[in-house]
Amino acid sequence: MTAMTQRIAPRLGARIGAHPLPIAVFGVAVALALAYVLQREWLPALGLRTLWSPYFLGPAAWAIPAGVAVYASRRIPAAPSDADSGLSPRAVFLIAVLIGMFIVSLQVIAGMFANFGHSPYAHSPRWLAINLLFASAPLIAIELSRALLLDIGRRYSLTLALIGTSLFLAAIQFSQAQFTRDGFVPQAEFWGASFIPTAAMGLLAGFFALYGGWRAAVLVAAPMTAFTYFSPILPAAEWPILALIGVAGPAMGLWIAESLFEPEAETAAESGGWLQLPSVAWVMTAVIGLIIFWFSFGFFGFLPAFVPSHSMDPLIQQGDIVLTKNISADDVAVGDIVLYELPNRQQVLHRVMEIRKSEDGARVFIFKGDNNSTEDAFPVTDDQIRSRYLGRVPKLGWIPIKFQQNLAKLR
Repeated sequence: MTAMTQRIAPRLGARIGAHPLPIAVFGVAVALALAYVLQREWLPALGLRTLWSPYFLGPAAWAIPAGVAVYASRRIPAAPSDADSGLSPRAVFLIAVLIGMFIVSLQVIAGMFANFGHSPYAHSPRWLAINLLFASAPLIAIELSRALLLDIGRRYSLTLALIGTSLFLAAIQFSQAQFTRDGFVPQAEFWGASFIPTAAMGLLAGFFALYGGWRAAVLVAAPMTAFTYFSPILPAAEWPILALIGVAGPAMGLWIAESLFEPEAETAAESGGWLQLPSVAWVMTAVIGLIIFWFSFGFFGFLPAFVPSHSMDPLIQQGDIVLTKNISADDVAVGDIVLYELPNRQQVLHRVMEIRKSEDGARVFIFKGDNNSTEDAFPVTDDQIRSRYLGRVPKLGWIPIKFQQNLAKLR
């Protein structure tokens, strides 16, 4: 060892020892990112078709963050915890399993009322063993990391730690291609039926990690993971229903868990720290937020849309949000302002100027924007009619307009 190394090493060691928490967070985040890149991006890009690539090398990558989390948790003193339910660890584990099974039961009920479809996973003994490894490796690594990140984050802000870890750990469970799907409907389906329910489940797992550590978090998430990978049939309901069930299940589970851990909930309320732990307000916010999301995409018969042009000035101006109601082509009359869809799925909100018969005898609608000098280029058929204009919210539509413009620049 050189003289310079002898001088630098103690100083470097002192700095690392003085800041163990940020270093632990950084180490776990880097390990998770590495596992994500290996399984979700690098190995698929290699095009390897053997089982070793996706089903063995991929899960093995999650051993990296799992090992880092275990090592860091042993080196860092545990934070003082107010999360004491008065229940034994065994009771917390049992509650976690029961709530996990309750969430699965909601999925089964959704399938009973809608329909069931065949699972995309094989169920031979060989593949069941492979899927066990494929599903359990990231589950354990993520919950070990969640428990460590929450243990560190609670020293600063438990609320931010719960939200941040839920979003971050949800994000690394999806490939980049899923985040960059083309089209409004595929994006809405991904965020509504996949990402938001995964983040909601993460919030519930975080709650149990506070009370029972990473084992409790694994136990509350494991039933849904097992149902997804090992059930031969899965709910085949429309994605808005799956989105609603996917958020309502964890939200109700959180509500149930809090009522069972009532002594701690009362203590938090008495101390004025209602933001320090998940609360009924969080549950209601999650459910109401999803209902608004559900409504926003037109699943209650109403459909909002933003106005990107000046074609309907002065009644409807660029940047407005308009509210429309689903309508049958038979109910459309001349003078109505109607939303219709072009063959390329672009939607147009213009006024009906005329209803006539085409050369083959079919009914067609002639549209024109109030601020346009000419009629729309093509007649509109019955199957293109979507909804009728009800009202508007001025300028609120600039938010999605700017978002789309910035997204187009990134592409």
